[in-house]
Amino acid sequence: LKCKQCVAADEQTERENAAKRKGDDDNSNETRKCAGKCAKVLPKASFNRNQYSKGEGKSRCRDCVEQSVKDESANQQKSKEEKITAARKKVDDAKRSGKAHLILAAESELAALEAEKVTGLKPIKLSAGRGRGRGSGGGRGRGRGVGRS
Repeated sequence: LKCKQCVAADEQTERENAAKRKGDDDNSNETRKCAGKCAKVLPKASFNRNQYSKGEGKSRCRDCVEQSVKDESANQQKSKEEKITAARKKVDDAKRSGKAHLILAAESELAALEAEKVTGLKPIKLSAGRGRGRGSGGGRGRGRGVGRS
Protein backbone atom coordinates (compact mmCIF):
# COMPACT_ATOMS: atom_id res chain seq x y z
CA LEU A 1 0.00 0.00 0.00
CA LYS A 2 1.48 3.33 -1.08
CA CYS A 3 0.58 6.95 -0.44
CA LYS A 4 -0.58 9.27 -3.21
CA GLN A 5 2.79 10.99 -3.49
CA CYS A 6 4.64 7.68 -3.85
CA VAL A 7 2.23 6.47 -6.52
CA ALA A 8 2.54 9.76 -8.42
CA ALA A 9 6.34 9.60 -8.19
CA ASP A 10 6.34 6.01 -9.50
CA GLU A 11 4.08 7.00 -12.42
CA GLN A 12 6.36 9.93 -13.27
CA THR A 13 9.44 7.69 -13.19
CA GLU A 14 7.71 5.15 -15.43
CA ARG A 15 6.77 7.86 -17.94
CA GLU A 16 10.34 9.20 -17.95
CA ASN A 17 11.74 5.71 -18.50
CA ALA A 18 9.28 5.13 -21.34
CA ALA A 19 10.31 8.42 -22.92
CA LYS A 20 13.97 7.34 -22.75
CA ARG A 21 13.14 4.00 -24.36
CA LYS A 22 11.03 5.53 -27.11
CA GLY A 23 12.18 4.53 -30.52
CA ASP A 24 14.68 1.94 -29.29
CA ASP A 25 12.84 -0.94 -30.92
CA ASP A 26 11.30 1.03 -33.79
CA ASN A 27 13.23 2.22 -36.83
CA SER A 28 10.32 2.96 -39.18
CA ASN A 29 9.69 6.38 -40.71
CA GLU A 30 5.94 6.44 -40.11
CA THR A 31 4.43 9.77 -39.10
CA ARG A 32 1.08 10.71 -37.65
CA LYS A 33 -0.69 13.92 -36.69
CA CYS A 34 -1.14 14.35 -32.96
CA ALA A 35 -4.79 14.71 -31.90
CA GLY A 36 -3.76 16.64 -28.78
CA LYS A 37 -3.15 20.34 -28.27
CA CYS A 38 0.07 20.50 -30.29
CA ALA A 39 -1.52 19.06 -33.49
CA LYS A 40 1.96 18.43 -34.95
CA VAL A 41 2.89 15.72 -37.43
CA LEU A 42 5.29 13.52 -35.48
CA PRO A 43 7.18 10.24 -35.99
CA LYS A 44 5.88 7.02 -34.50
CA ALA A 45 8.54 7.21 -31.78
CA SER A 46 6.80 10.28 -30.32
CA PHE A 47 3.75 8.22 -29.37
CA ASN A 48 3.48 5.48 -26.79
CA ARG A 49 2.19 2.11 -27.94
CA ASN A 50 -1.27 2.58 -26.44
CA GLN A 51 -1.85 6.00 -28.03
CA TYR A 52 -0.44 4.98 -31.42
CA SER A 53 -2.74 1.96 -31.59
CA LYS A 54 -5.82 4.23 -31.31
CA GLY A 55 -5.35 5.27 -34.91
CA GLU A 56 -5.17 8.50 -36.87
CA GLY A 57 -7.11 11.39 -35.38
CA LYS A 58 -7.32 9.88 -31.89
CA SER A 59 -3.73 9.33 -30.81
CA ARG A 60 -1.90 11.92 -28.71
CA CYS A 61 1.88 12.32 -28.47
CA ARG A 62 3.77 11.71 -25.23
CA ASP A 63 4.08 15.42 -24.49
CA CYS A 64 0.32 16.02 -24.91
CA VAL A 65 -0.50 13.02 -22.70
CA GLU A 66 1.92 14.28 -20.04
CA GLN A 67 0.42 17.79 -20.16
CA SER A 68 -3.09 16.31 -19.95
CA VAL A 69 -2.14 14.34 -16.82
CA LYS A 70 -0.72 17.49 -15.21
CA ASP A 71 -3.79 19.58 -16.14
CA GLU A 72 -6.17 16.95 -14.78
CA SER A 73 -4.23 16.74 -11.52
CA ALA A 74 -4.29 20.53 -11.15
CA ASN A 75 -8.03 20.65 -11.84
CA GLN A 76 -8.72 17.94 -9.26
CA GLN A 77 -6.62 19.78 -6.67
CA LYS A 78 -8.43 23.04 -7.38
CA SER A 79 -11.82 21.32 -7.11
CA LYS A 80 -10.89 19.77 -3.75
CA GLU A 81 -9.73 23.14 -2.43
CA GLU A 82 -13.01 24.75 -3.52
CA LYS A 83 -15.00 22.01 -1.76
CA ILE A 84 -13.01 22.50 1.44
CA THR A 85 -13.53 26.27 1.29
CA ALA A 86 -17.29 25.77 0.82
CA ALA A 87 -17.35 23.30 3.73
CA ARG A 88 -15.56 25.81 5.99
CA LYS A 89 -18.14 28.44 5.08
CA LYS A 90 -20.88 25.93 5.86
CA VAL A 91 -19.31 25.30 9.29
CA ASP A 92 -19.22 29.04 10.00
CA ASP A 93 -22.86 29.40 8.98
CA ALA A 94 -23.85 26.44 11.15
CA LYS A 95 -22.00 27.87 14.14
CA ARG A 96 -23.82 31.18 13.67
CA SER A 97 -27.16 29.35 13.63
CA GLY A 98 -26.31 27.67 16.96
CA LYS A 99 -28.06 24.40 16.04
CA ALA A 100 -26.02 21.44 17.21
CA HIS A 101 -27.16 19.02 14.49
CA LEU A 102 -26.17 21.49 11.73
CA ILE A 103 -22.79 22.13 13.35
CA LEU A 104 -22.13 18.40 13.67
CA ALA A 105 -23.10 17.72 10.06
CA ALA A 106 -20.97 20.60 8.73
CA GLU A 107 -17.94 19.68 10.86
CA SER A 108 -18.23 16.04 9.78
CA GLU A 109 -18.33 17.02 6.11
CA LEU A 110 -15.28 19.26 6.54
CA ALA A 111 -13.36 16.54 8.40
CA ALA A 112 -14.14 14.01 5.66
CA LEU A 113 -12.94 16.38 2.93
CA GLU A 114 -9.72 17.21 4.78
CA ALA A 115 -9.05 13.53 5.47
CA GLU A 116 -9.60 12.71 1.79
CA LYS A 117 -7.14 15.42 0.82
CA VAL A 118 -4.46 13.99 3.12
CA THR A 119 -5.00 10.26 2.58
CA GLY A 120 -6.53 10.13 -0.88
CA LEU A 121 -9.24 7.81 0.45
CA LYS A 122 -12.89 8.75 0.13
CA PRO A 123 -15.09 8.32 3.22
CA ILE A 124 -17.51 5.41 3.37
CA LYS A 125 -21.09 6.40 4.04
CA LEU A 126 -22.81 4.07 6.44
CA SER A 127 -26.36 2.91 5.82
CA ALA A 128 -29.27 4.47 7.65
CA GLY A 129 -30.08 1.18 9.40
CA ARG A 130 -30.11 0.67 13.16
CA GLY A 131 -26.98 -1.40 13.29
CA ARG A 132 -26.20 -5.03 12.76
CA GLY A 133 -28.99 -7.56 12.43
CA ARG A 134 -31.95 -5.25 12.86
CA GLY A 135 -33.31 -5.35 9.38
CA SER A 136 -36.89 -6.13 8.48
CA GLY A 137 -37.86 -7.84 11.72
CA GLY A 138 -36.85 -11.35 10.71
CA GLY A 139 -35.25 -13.87 13.00
CA ARG A 140 -35.86 -14.59 16.69
CA GLY A 141 -37.29 -12.22 19.24
CA ARG A 142 -39.89 -10.33 17.31
CA GLY A 143 -41.38 -8.70 20.34
CA ARG A 144 -44.40 -9.45 22.53
CA GLY A 145 -47.08 -11.54 21.00
CA VAL A 146 -46.07 -10.92 17.41
CA GLY A 147 -46.29 -14.03 15.27
CA ARG A 148 -47.64 -16.30 18.03
CA SER A 149 -50.52 -18.67 17.35
